[in-house]
Amino acid sequence: MTSARRWSTAWRASSSATRCIALVAVACALTTTACARGPDEVALRAEVQGKLDQRFKPGLFGVVGFRRQGSAPLPASEGGNRLAVYFNATLRLTQGYDFGDWQGLSPGTLAHVLGATEKGLFGIKAGDSRPGEVIKVYGSSTYEWAGDRWRSVDTTSSGVAMAAEPGNAAPPSQSRLLINRLAALVDVPPPGPKPEDEQVISEELDRALRAIATRRERRANAYVFASGPEDGEYHPIGESLVVRVTKLGEKIKVRNLATQGSVENVRLVAAGRADYALVQSNVAATAFAGEAPFAQDRAVTSLRALGSLFPEPLHLVVSAASPIRAVPDLRGKRVALGPRDSGTRADALAALATHRLTVNDLANASDEALEAAAAGLRAGRLDAFFATVGAPTRALQRLAVDHPIRLVSLNGDAVERLVTQNAGLIRFMVPAKTYPGQSEDVTTIAATAVLVTRSDVPDGEADLVLRLVFENPDYLATGSTHGTKISRRSGLRGITIPIHPAASRYLGPSATPAPTAPSARPS
Repeated sequence: MTSARRWSTAWRASSSATRCIALVAVACALTTTACARGPDEVALRAEVQGKLDQRFKPGLFGVVGFRRQGSAPLPASEGGNRLAVYFNATLRLTQGYDFGDWQGLSPGTLAHVLGATEKGLFGIKAGDSRPGEVIKVYGSSTYEWAGDRWRSVDTTSSGVAMAAEPGNAAPPSQSRLLINRLAALVDVPPPGPKPEDEQVISEELDRALRAIATRRERRANAYVFASGPEDGEYHPIGESLVVRVTKLGEKIKVRNLATQGSVENVRLVAAGRADYALVQSNVAATAFAGEAPFAQDRAVTSLRALGSLFPEPLHLVVSAASPIRAVPDLRGKRVALGPRDSGTRADALAALATHRLTVNDLANASDEALEAAAAGLRAGRLDAFFATVGAPTRALQRLAVDHPIRLVSLNGDAVERLVTQNAGLIRFMVPAKTYPGQSEDVTTIAATAVLVTRSDVPDGEADLVLRLVFENPDYLATGSTHGTKISRRSGLRGITIPIHPAASRYLGPSATPAPTAPSARPS
């Protein structure tokens, strides 16, 4: 081949490559807008301000500082490609707002609106916030490609907890956040244990392992704080106590014990296997009186209250299109009542009884906890479920995004009967916009999360725990939005058992011990 022919061939190849590169560039510009990577900073800031005005009182928050931190692709949905855009924002309150108000929207709603986690909010305090105070946020917003533009969509993302690096900062892999808790404890020859036997074995082994861990901690002079399930609302309160003790250098140790919930917590305290615990107020009342679910146990007359922390309304959750509009409509339906040792189950049974319904009136009554019940509703396996949890709770926020839900109100007469007949319950209203798609206030009842101990706990020790719990500004740092509602001013609300002397002094002269009546319920 002559040099001229070689030069001609090379030129044609070069031109072909150049044309291909040009075509790719044009395709990029005309289709996926990969160069744009979602909205620019001005558009993103305006969208964040709009979301705040929509879910809260318009103009309550002003976005006074904003920085777009980058973007990262998300798994594609049925609608197309998705993109997460990260930002750091500074919000200024234009009016006073009380994040500690039990009937108000909580930081949990603010975190969800901004695509943040509780740990991604800074500057929120319990009690009144004054005009001009600022809140810093590490947030995110999700977009879906709509053919010619990126369209903002609500999402079930777990949110941002810390500042994203500038550029394309993808969130950590979900697989890294999961902990493998499977342990081979029983080796049964094929075909293995029957399903019903497997459940019993699993439950008993779980109790045994926790009992062993508790006794070992007590030998190490550590106070055991019985909280609740690791994915629940009580567990972050226990974690914050551990963090606070470590930060202050107190000469004590605290272990946050994960449990099934209120009923188990009472039994742990009564048996001396836990020193402090979080218990629903109505469960504490029935335990002190020796009533169901403690009817076969001795009345726990040694139980003492240290203070009421935050409200836990009863949620009756159905799909948005469900024909269920009131509790009587549950007849013949598939309903999750909550785990057997939980306050949720106690509240659900009380609500059914008030409407002259029993478990036998349901087509099926399961004992699934919140996450499993939400999955069951989403899959169409359940018609409804109960959950006594602080509002909002992440599990219901996530459910409301990808499976529209509706909270069923209790009628006024039912609320009056429940409050009158069940000590520790209070009237409550879940304000509109607490959850995505919730357009109306929801009338219900609520228990309060009560910090309890035993009557023989020394005053000095109880006083230290009170200060650690009620004077802790770091609840958001451990993932608890409800910690902002912990205040001495509401420390007596919903308490119906005797108050520990240390709490009586700490909470003020109005904190007088409750009467030790033989029954916590009126006859």
